[in-house]
Parts: sequence; C-alpha cells; structure tokens
Amino acid sequence: MKASYIKNALLKSINFMQRNRSGFVRHPNRDFSRKRKCSFDSLFLLLLTMEANSLNHELRRFFSKDGACVMSKSALVQQRAKLNDEAFPFLFDRLNKLFPFRKLYNGYHLLVCDGSAINIPPLEGDGDTRIDSNTEGVSYHQIHLNAIYDILEERYLDILPQKRALLNERDALLEFVRRNPLAGKSLYIADRGYFSLNVLAYLIMSSSSFLLRINSSEIHSSFINRFDLPDADEFDTDLDFYVVRSNKKKYRDHPGKYVYIKKDQAFDFIPEGDTTTLYPISVRLVRILLPDGGVEYLLTDLSRDEFDIAELRKLYNLRWGIETSFRFLKYNVALNSFHSVRRDFIIQELYARVILFNLTMLLAHTVNPPVRKRKYNYKISVSDAVITCRQFIIQKIKNAEIEACLLRYLTEIRPGRSFPRKKRSKRFVSLTNRA
Repeated sequence: MKASYIKNALLKSINFMQRNRSGFVRHPNRDFSRKRKCSFDSLFLLLLTMEANSLNHELRRFFSKDGACVMSKSALVQQRAKLNDEAFPFLFDRLNKLFPFRKLYNGYHLLVCDGSAINIPPLEGDGDTRIDSNTEGVSYHQIHLNAIYDILEERYLDILPQKRALLNERDALLEFVRRNPLAGKSLYIADRGYFSLNVLAYLIMSSSSFLLRINSSEIHSSFINRFDLPDADEFDTDLDFYVVRSNKKKYRDHPGKYVYIKKDQAFDFIPEGDTTTLYPISVRLVRILLPDGGVEYLLTDLSRDEFDIAELRKLYNLRWGIETSFRFLKYNVALNSFHSVRRDFIIQELYARVILFNLTMLLAHTVNPPVRKRKYNYKISVSDAVITCRQFIIQKIKNAEIEACLLRYLTEIRPGRSFPRKKRSKRFVSLTNRA
C-alpha cells in the first residue's frame, strides 16, 4: 500500500461527508452553506492535525500559507458547533472499512480490550465527569476511553468514550462484541476488570473467543475459591458449573458445581426472581507462574490442541501493546491536550486523535526498515511518525518524500524488556498554559 493511497482515502472520505453533510451537521439547511475561511474539509483537517499548542498557535500553523488571514478563535468555535455527534465516529468507521483488518494469529483477529482515564478541563455543573480527590474540597474531571485494539494491525478497531461517573467497562466490552465489524474469528483479550459471569456468558454465546484474566489473589477471589483446583504451580483444568439465582442449601453444599448470583448482580440469562433456572457454563481455567513468583489466572474457551499454557502466556503478554498505544495517544498524539471545555468538542478531538494514530500506523507499515547486522532490529519510530503524518496530511511533505521521512527516524526493537508501572496522578493541560 502506498502512502498516497492512505492520504487520498482520507481526503475522499471527508469530501464524501461534505457532499452529504446533511447527515453530519446540526442544521442541514444552513450549516456550511456559505463560503468561510474554515470550510467543512479544512475543519476536519485542522482538528485531525492539532497538537498540544494554544489555539492561536494551531490556527496560525494550519493557515500559515495565507499569511495574516488567520481565522479567529470565535469563528472556529462557531464552525465546530455546526458538526453533530455522528461526524467524527462516521469518519473513524469509514476509514477502518477502507483499510480492512486482515492480519491473523492462528486464524484469529487478536483484539485487546482495555480503557484509559483521560483528564479534561473542569466545567461547572458537569457532575458526570467530576471526581473528588483525596484532598478535601479538590476535585477533577475525567472521561474514560474504552477501546478495542488490534494488536497485529496496531490500530484501533472501535472506541467508546464514557463519562467517569457512568463508567462501566464490562458493558463497553459487550457493546464492542455486539458491533464487531470483522468477518472471521475474533479473540478478545482483556484484563481482570472485565471479568464477570454475565460477560462470560455473553462471550460464550457469541461467535468470538476470549482470553480473560481474573483476580490472581486466591484470598480475595471468591470465584476461584469455589473450585477444587490442582495443587501445582501451573495447571490447565476445565470448569463446568451452573449459574443459579437461588442460595438454597442444596446449591451451597456444592460450590464447585453451582455459582450463586446475588440479587444486585447482573446476569441477563436468568430473570430476577427466577430461582429454578440453571445456566450451564464450561471454560478452561489456566494458572500461569510469573518470573517473580506470582501467579495469574486466565479463563478461555480456546482449544488445548491449538493453545497450550505456553501459547496462552504468549498471547496474554501481547496485551501490553494497547498500553503502549495509550502512551503514544496521550503524549505524542496530544490526547491529553484539549482546546475547549465543551464536552462535545472534547469528544470531537478524542476521535480525531485516534484517527490520526490509526493513520500514523498505516503510514508506518508502508515501509520496511533495512535489515542490517546490528545488535538490535529496528522499526519506525511511532513518536516521530506522528509528526510526519501530520505534515503529510496538510501537504507539507510530498508523496515522494514520505518514505525517506519515515525511514529517517528509527527505534530499536528490544524484546523482553519490563519495567514497574509508574503510578502518579497528572492534571489536565490548562488551556491558558500552552506554548
């Protein structure tokens, strides 16, 4: 695939939306009907290529060819307000359809589900994003980005932003499963926050497979403690049990055969008040020993013939790729730096950043670094490729120059590296403290 094809697909998609703009604006009869400094297509390109600078800086950068004829911030706000909530999600989905996800691992699309909290500017009266901190009288605002990331393609297949107070990662996973656009088999890989019996039942019922990590602490995991498990550092065993809404003695006496669902616990396959229905579930439980002596528990429906313990360990390790992508999104694609406090504008920019990341990875995969006798193999630097992609979209880099620009910035591939996760709170980037 050539880089020019990727850019042309983006421009043609925006032109298609412009021709059919009635479906993407709030007032079809008048929005974008007059000639303005910032047209429909210019608005999309501006939002897609925004960095972490002040809004005036962004406008001057984008309209630099016109010298002093730079639109005002107020004019930009008026243009952005014309777009409805469907515009950027449509562009995101359309580009994913134009560039299909084809890479497979043993016949499966490897889809990692995870989420990341994003701090946003405060807005008075927005209680759905407000969170109280440990300091009395101090609060902050967040949205949660739920995402499905194809680990082989290194692109986002689907996203679902949620306000922090309305966060429900398990419902987000089920929504992703329901609207999965891929043809063929999909394998969902998810961390322990996504496990529940309701999620497990939905995944078993779907045409997709799963690899779910569950709570690794045997002391606190009431689910694991129900079963008579092998006494070994690592094991691979089958769990066959029934889910029931009754807590009668005949069920309590057989904890490894029956799992009780409480009244306030979601399980869509047995109606509330139904104490007789038994819902069967059969899964594999795998215990994996970690290098530091800890253990992890994985639930899956994958066949032992295709995926033994070593293969499952390898698959779950691949999940870390989405964590790396979140880091690139926040600090290289500037997802942490919004240019408005309006919540609809923030969602616009969130989709724009994810689209730019996907375009960057498509561009990075159009070239292959030369193989040389070195200590490490090399790949395209994503952080530098983001800069190249921005300039390519707004035609500051020509088609003939794109390959050389990408190959100029390489980074070594160093497999097996591991570092302790650094946990520290970070504030949003203030709109008034920009370069």
